[in-house]
This record gives sequence, C-alpha cells and structure tokens, in this order.
Amino acid sequence: MELKRIYLRVPLRRYFRVPLSGKAILSSSNNPTIKASTIDISEGGVTVKAFSEEVPTAEYQLEILTEAGQRIEMFVQLVRADDSIAGFQTLQIDQKSQEVIRNLFFEYEKTTDFIKQLDEEGLL
Repeated sequence: MELKRIYLRVPLRRYFRVPLSGKAILSSSNNPTIKASTIDISEGGVTVKAFSEEVPTAEYQLEILTEAGQRIEMFVQLVRADDSIAGFQTLQIDQKSQEVIRNLFFEYEKTTDFIKQLDEEGLL
C-alpha cells in the first residue's frame, strides 16, 4: 500500500472574518472619541475605517451599531493601523455581544459570499 503525503494549507488568521457594515465609536480615557465604520468582525477582533486620519495606539471601549440595529460592545487593543484602516484585538466582550457575533456568522454562512471566501482561502 502506497502512502500519499497530504499538504494542508493553514489560514494565516486565527479567526474567520465576516463582513460587517455599521457605525463604530472608539472611546479611551487618553484619546478623543473616534468615529468609524466597521469593515469586518471575527471572534478575535474587528477592523474599522476611521473618519479621522490616525488612530492612536491604545486600548479602547468599542461600541458598534450594525445596520440591522444590533449593538456590540467590547474592549479592544489596536494591533495594526494603515492610514485610516485599523485592526483591533478583542480584550473583553460580554455574552450578549458574543451572541450577536455568532448570529452574524450564522447568517453569513448561508451566503454565496461565504463559499467564495472559503474558495479564495483554499479551504474548500
């Protein structure tokens, strides 16, 4: 019997991301409030487009209001910034906000965009 070697492509990201349209407000005691729009979200973080030029490195309280009127609240840490696009890692999130994110994932998995994303990531 001949054994075949199988190579699996491992995604670079730890968490799968779901597109998310909504308004975001970043609050920090050391920085002025920053208004932004969401780009995507995962179990481990969120990406936003800030309306201001720069997002200072800090921990923030983030409040998101989705287009469907759902509220997500979490504490986040800036982990990357490229001009007005900023990526945050989730530090703390409540149960209710986690449930909203799980429902967003559930709904996204029903779309053709989800299948396309799996294919682009080589996960099909």
